[in-house]
Amino acid sequence: MMNNLPNYITSIRLIFTIPLIIFLETNNTFFVWIIIILGGITDYLDGYFARKFKLKSKIGAILDPLADKIFIIIPFVWLCKNEVIPFWSLSIILIREFFISAFRGTRDNGLPAKKIGKYKTFLQFISLVLLFSNLKQFHIQNIGVIIYWISFTLTLISLVSYLKLNKLSSISKLKESLNFNLKSF
Repeated sequence: MMNNLPNYITSIRLIFTIPLIIFLETNNTFFVWIIIILGGITDYLDGYFARKFKLKSKIGAILDPLADKIFIIIPFVWLCKNEVIPFWSLSIILIREFFISAFRGTRDNGLPAKKIGKYKTFLQFISLVLLFSNLKQFHIQNIGVIIYWISFTLTLISLVSYLKLNKLSSISKLKESLNFNLKSF
């Protein structure tokens, strides 16, 4: 049980997507806000336990970012549908997430997230917490939009970073392959 604890916590975040969708569909933003906060807590806890007790795993390196993507994209789609964020920005976020997920699948270690990706995810969670907050004072939703755009910028930067890493990795694999083939002659 203990060695799978981070993955169980990640699974809870995935399960939270069901009520998240239901509450988004019924425009119950208060419960959406609560679920987003709980999802952010599970994201923190799974990483904390994985690091503290050295419980990192390949499945965790794949499952945790996948849970983050699912959990964050669903409310972003709702925000796009309700014209809070533009469609083109969500499209770029989706493209980035598909590229990174595909790249992760080619790695033996599942390609653990880079710091910039963790900052992006953290800011995405914060922007969602603020955007779904029912607090009207202090222009909380405006701050949420600003944080969304900061996280969007990190999305672009991290995409370029991962593409460079993939290019270097592909070049390295090609060289290894060529060296092996040349030695065969």
